[in-house]
Amino acid sequence: MIAPEPLYPASRTNIWVLFDLRDRRAAKSLHLQRGALRELGDLEFVDEDHAVLIARPGVARRLEA
Repeated sequence: MIAPEPLYPASRTNIWVLFDLRDRRAAKSLHLQRGALRELGDLEFVDEDHAVLIARPGVARRLEA
């Protein structure tokens, strides 16, 4: 008998979103998304016109004191 796949996998999956910063709307969206994620995301630049926002869902957020 084969065991069923877990409903909630233990490994985390990161979400990568590529932004084309030549478009003003994309740059504004990146700024808003980065602010919303705070420590749950990282920002990496591919080149001067493209950035990748890496979101790590499921990471516990620290409470501000």
